[in-house]
Amino acid sequence: MDAPTREDLLDRCVEFHGHLCLGQVLGVRLAVKGMELIRTQDRKEMIVFIENDRCIADAIQVVTGTRIGRRSAKLVPYGKMAATFLCTETGEAYRVNVRSVNPRSAHSADDMKRTLHAPDAELLAWRRVSLSLKPDELPGKPRRTVNCIRCGEKVFDGRDIDDGSGPLCPACAHGPYYETVDEGV
Repeated sequence: MDAPTREDLLDRCVEFHGHLCLGQVLGVRLAVKGMELIRTQDRKEMIVFIENDRCIADAIQVVTGTRIGRRSAKLVPYGKMAATFLCTETGEAYRVNVRSVNPRSAHSADDMKRTLHAPDAELLAWRRVSLSLKPDELPGKPRRTVNCIRCGEKVFDGRDIDDGSGPLCPACAHGPYYETVDEGV
């Protein structure tokens, strides 16, 4: 079976994401280059650290087959058009980023097609990097779960904080990202 073309990959991404945009095109390019650099297309052999939560995140997950829910895609909220690709079999990792692209100048279908087929070195930059992951950060079943001593909710994968009195969830230890309106059920 032939490898999918960039157009095929982009079509899959657009179907998942809901519309064609420059972020989808750039996400395809980042993902293809990242997998080429770590020399695998097997989603079970890679972890991808995606540096923003916009359109490229969907495209990178579709192309690589990695998923946040499988812990093989990880969101690092830097707000950058970049991702780091780790081959779990070899430990080799590369960070790939988009060189300066003016999103306002690449809205037409022709502009996006040019971006989809631009030479790698013109569109992207990459460098080999080193990553150090704790066992709790790896894909697979949770290695540890505890209950927060304050709210009682279960906390997975070493995300708890022990202030000396026992395990606390991050919300109880540092304050939640939300404000409770009513106590609910």
